[in-house]
Amino acid sequence: MTTVGKAVLIAWLLFTLASPSGLAQASLGDWQNAQNLPSDSSISVKTRTRDRIRGSLVEVTSNGLTIDSDERGFPGRVTRRRNLRREDIQEIRLQARAASLLTGAAIGVGLGAGIGAGVESQVKSNEDQGVLTATFAVLGGVLGLFIARHYPLIKGTKIYVRP
Repeated sequence: MTTVGKAVLIAWLLFTLASPSGLAQASLGDWQNAQNLPSDSSISVKTRTRDRIRGSLVEVTSNGLTIDSDERGFPGRVTRRRNLRREDIQEIRLQARAASLLTGAAIGVGLGAGIGAGVESQVKSNEDQGVLTATFAVLGGVLGLFIARHYPLIKGTKIYVRP
C-alpha cells in the first residue's frame, strides 16, 4: 500500500471513530440520549408495532416522551400531541430534514426535466426550445420538495434503540 493510500485509510478511520454517530453506536440503548435532546428537535420515532411517528419533540421523561406529530388529516395535515411510553418505543432518530428536502427536490427536478425534454422532443417547432423542459423541472422540484417534507427520504442519526 502506498503512503497516500495509508494516509487516506488512517484519515477515514479517525473520521469514522471521531464522528458523533461512530461514538454513539456503543451507547444507543441508553435512554439518557433521548433525555438529552433539546425541545423542538425534529425526530422520528418507531414504535414496537412498527408505526413511524414524525414531528417535533415536546418533552422527554424517564417514562416516555411527548411529540407533536405531523399527520395526515382531512383536509391537509394536522398536528397531534402524542404521549409515548418508553416501553413502546423501539427507535428514535433525529430527522435529516435538509438532506431529505434537497434529495426530494433533486429527484423532482431530474424527473421533471426528463419528462419536459421528452415532451419537447415531440414538438416540431424550434421556438422557445428548453422552456418546457425548464418549466417541468421547476414544477418537479417543487413537487419533490413537498413530498419529501412529509415523507423523509433520508434517515437521520439514531439517538436511541431499545435494547
